[in-house]
Amino acid sequence: MDSKEKLSVILFDLGFTLINFEGDFHQAMRESYLALADSLIASGCRINRQSFADKFYEVISQYYRNRAVDLIERPVEENLLKTLHHFSMDYLEESVLQEAVKAMYLYTEAWWKLEPDTHETLTTLRDMGYRMAIISNASNTPDLNRLIDNHDLRRYFEVVVISAEEGIRKPDPRIFAKTLKKLGAKPESAIMVGDTLPADVLGAQNSGIRSVWITRRANRPENNDVLESIQPDFTIPDLTSLVSLIDQISSTN
Repeated sequence: MDSKEKLSVILFDLGFTLINFEGDFHQAMRESYLALADSLIASGCRINRQSFADKFYEVISQYYRNRAVDLIERPVEENLLKTLHHFSMDYLEESVLQEAVKAMYLYTEAWWKLEPDTHETLTTLRDMGYRMAIISNASNTPDLNRLIDNHDLRRYFEVVVISAEEGIRKPDPRIFAKTLKKLGAKPESAIMVGDTLPADVLGAQNSGIRSVWITRRANRPENNDVLESIQPDFTIPDLTSLVSLIDQISSTN
């Protein structure tokens, strides 16, 4: 970090960093696709709920594989429309589509729980004078905004940047640059805190931003596969540890 540029901005990931999914993630996702189908059926669509849910899973899984490569975030509605097309339904009212998408995400949102040290840590950092922002990879903006508000997190953050709105995902440096531009801050004055090595750590480092890897929820394939190749600037076990780390970095700045 440039010694002339004091650390003043802390960027946070959301999922598995400030909140945690308390359940079987993949099972809950599959069940949310049934909630999606149920909403469509309730709106008058003639579909078999399991067949529709299975096809949607196939379509969205392919999308997830593609976006991991091209880092382009497309609205989840595109995957829904592709699935509907497979069942020869090429037109539905926008309100029906949106209600179905909302039903799907409301199911998964119930499983996200606040980490026990989130509010205390964010309050302390805010009181220390740091400016804070969220950068989150998410396929649906309303879903991400509900998660933030469900856990009363918005009051801490000056800026919230969501990949679904920007059309690009971490680790694309452009989403970090857009966030810093919104804050009027330089990379040298910022630090990124997240649980995912490829998205949060590599993305920050490729943007000239220091990185903090939080490891309590990090034992997942996307991290384990790159442990040797992606090295965070700092590693901490939990959010509570962030306060002393930031204090240490600032005192040497």
